This record gives sequence, C-alpha cells and structure tokens, in this order.
Amino acid sequence: MNLIGDSMLDYRYIGQRIREVRQQRGMTQQQLAMGICNQSQISRIEKGVESVSADTLYRIARKCGVDVRIFYDMAQNEISEMQNIRKNILYLQRQQMYPELIEYIEHCQTEESGRLSVIDQQFILCQKGYAYLQLGQIPCGFQMIQQALKLTYHTDRLPALYEVEVILALAAGYALQGDQRSCISWLHKCRQSLHQYRELDYRFPEVFYCLARAYNASEDYRLAIEYASQGIRYCEDHRFCHCLEKLYYECGYSYEQLGQSGKAERCYARSRMLSELFCLPE
Repeated sequence: MNLIGDSMLDYRYIGQRIREVRQQRGMTQQQLAMGICNQSQISRIEKGVESVSADTLYRIARKCGVDVRIFYDMAQNEISEMQNIRKNILYLQRQQMYPELIEYIEHCQTEESGRLSVIDQQFILCQKGYAYLQLGQIPCGFQMIQQALKLTYHTDRLPALYEVEVILALAAGYALQGDQRSCISWLHKCRQSLHQYRELDYRFPEVFYCLARAYNASEDYRLAIEYASQGIRYCEDHRFCHCLEKLYYECGYSYEQLGQSGKAERCYARSRMLSELFCLPE
C-alpha cells in the first residue's frame, strides 16, 4: 500500500495555526485584523497564499494574548510529518480501509504523542472514532468522538470551523443510535457556524446533506426537501460537486414519500447522472 507523502513546507502551516488561535479566542477575521491589517489579508494569510511578516505575526500574537513562538512550535520536519499523517488518514478513510486506518492511527498516537498539538489530537481521535462507527462498533466510536470534541469545545458557543468536522462525526453517531433530535440539533450548530464565518467551505454541502437525511429519518419530508435544496443551490452556485449526487437523492426520496413522483424522478435522474459522471458507487 502506497501512502501519500509530501515534504514541501510552505506558509499554510503558520496560517493554519493563526486560524486555530483566532477561533479558539472566538474572534472573526475582521476582529483580528482591526488595527493590524485588513480582513482580506488575514484571510489570505490563513489560507497560506500570502506570507506574514515578523511584525504582523508579533501583533497578531499580542492581540490573541499568546507568545509569538506558538506559531513556530514545531520544527520543519515535524510539520511535514503531521501533514503526511493527515493525508494518510484521509487516504485510508476515502478508501474505506477502516481496520487499517485504526491501526495506522494507533501507531501515530504511540510514536507522535509528545509532538501532537491539541488540534492534531482532536483530528486523529475523531477519525479513529468515525472508523469504529463505520465498523459497527458504535458505543466505542461515539465515545471517542465525544472525547475529541471536548478537547476544545467546552461551552454553548458556536463551534469553530475546525470543530465542524468533529460535530459532523458526532451527529453521525447520534443518527446511528436513532437519536435524530440530537443529530439535528448539532447539525444546526454547524450550519450556524459556517454562516457566521462566511467562508466558502466544502463542509456546507455535507451539513445540508446530513440535515436532509436526518429529517427524512424523522419523516419530516418538507424540511428534508428544504435543506437538500439549499445544499443543491450552494453546490451549483459555487460549482461544488461534493455531495451533489447525494443531495439530489435525498430530495428525490422526500418527494417520493410525499407522493410527488414526477419531482422525485427528476431528482433521482440527476442523482444517477452525477453518479455516472463521477463514477460514484450507487
């Protein structure tokens, strides 16, 4: 098995660290930028498409109330190694190789335990828990995902962007246990968080899809159609293909349950077309 490697180091890691610290402080990009630079520059820095000067980085650290060295707290080889770990985990997840994924994560937790940031620990623990969910070991996986979320999320505030994926996994755990009410409640927190940050984000379609599926499971087909339709519009407006096939399917299922066979078939037809176009498994 060939895992993905990447030895290239660029500005993305520093930008990622700035974003993590900003979100942990509950600040928007505009609030962080005030008195330092403009919001668009903060956005570019966080995305890793623009370098940050030492003076700007110092002022960002001072405004966030942290030591500037927090942005350089991993050596270059350690940063590259964490990038590789994340890519390898996502590769195994996409291939649905869940036993191998769990084995790989346990190895990383042993070998890298002293060098993982809290955000990295959260990511790894969440991915491990989600793998257990997919293997049918729901109580074990669900507990791990809850532990992952508690590493950073302790209040009733809206989740930060890096917490959204953890909450999506948590919602999946609730759904597998038949608790659609809790599933829907957490998904709406994700939706509100993504709206608050107002950033183009691939997680939006996933949230809309999960909401549509949860409302279908609750037999609230009109709300399922509403959120599936919002997800479809978002994908089409921003040219996202992610989740589009699944969104059309959920929309079609809802129309079918309401007896609107014509609309259902049109949605199913688009879902099939997208499945064939992108060679997605049915």
